[in-house]
Amino acid sequence: MVIGSGFGFSVVCLALGLKDNGAGSLTFADPSYSVFTDGPFHTIGGTGQWSDPLEVRARFRRFGVERIVTHHRVTSAQFFADYDARGLPPIDLAFIDGSHAYADVRHDFVSVVRHARRNSYVLLHDTNIYVRELVRHAGVKRWLKVVASRRDDFEVIDFPFASGVAVVHVLRSGPWESLD
Repeated sequence: MVIGSGFGFSVVCLALGLKDNGAGSLTFADPSYSVFTDGPFHTIGGTGQWSDPLEVRARFRRFGVERIVTHHRVTSAQFFADYDARGLPPIDLAFIDGSHAYADVRHDFVSVVRHARRNSYVLLHDTNIYVRELVRHAGVKRWLKVVASRRDDFEVIDFPFASGVAVVHVLRSGPWESLD
């Protein structure tokens, strides 16, 4: 599962891994907001790359992963509201790079974990953007601190290089119950 992607790099990299393994599928949720057409209150850095389904498919076809990736042009809130109706399997690995607002990061993380199992992994992108965190423009690092404090539920490794990425290992089933 990938939530949010400016140009699809994370989506393609994960899909290529699935292709190499010969098994699996990747669900990708991104509403295709653009800072130019939707304004800065809907997105910061959104590039509107995911609006045309034919272009999306063609983009993934260039890498031979068009049958592995399914794009849902919805917000993560809309996506998870209909998760069960979509008939999707449990999430084994998620890459969260959607809205960086604290409430949205929290929602995305809790929603992913709600649909994951023990020994799943969640990657949080942009854990090392301190200026945005200081001015309360982002909440990835703040949310990661909450998750890291739950040592019985999660194991956390944060790589603070460039914009940063954290790997969160889900240690038990059902940890979202006390995060809600």
